[in-house]
Amino acid sequence: MNLVHITKAIMLSTILLFLNACAMNQISDYDAQSMNQMQLVAKKVDYFYAQVSYLPKANRTYQQSAKQYLEIEVDLNALKLRQQVRSTNELTLKQVEIAQTLWREDRLSHQKKDTISDFIIKRHRQQFNRVFLAMITGEDSKPKSK
Repeated sequence: MNLVHITKAIMLSTILLFLNACAMNQISDYDAQSMNQMQLVAKKVDYFYAQVSYLPKANRTYQQSAKQYLEIEVDLNALKLRQQVRSTNELTLKQVEIAQTLWREDRLSHQKKDTISDFIIKRHRQQFNRVFLAMITGEDSKPKSK
């Protein structure tokens, strides 16, 4: 092989190596505090829907639940803030933002209708369980720092 071919081969190898390195998806390390926050908020949301489901439909007013809506909204904001400061953590941050959007929509709907049906309670409880399960499973699969 002549020098031109060797130079081209080295340049091509370097470019391929660089592209390979760029294609690697880096994710943040496991964070025990984030995991605890996720589990706590998931528990509060599940408790909220369980508690509302035990109330007679006439007592499922927005005012009855306003304090819990606020507490869970604040917890979700705190979870989002924690995820924003962690590097290479975009997926978890997006999941928290989805949970915030769903929670906000549920609160506004409850406020507008001033009640929640059994169907909506069941559907939204399952929806949040899926969102938090994805968050918790994702966090649990992250590499543990040594």
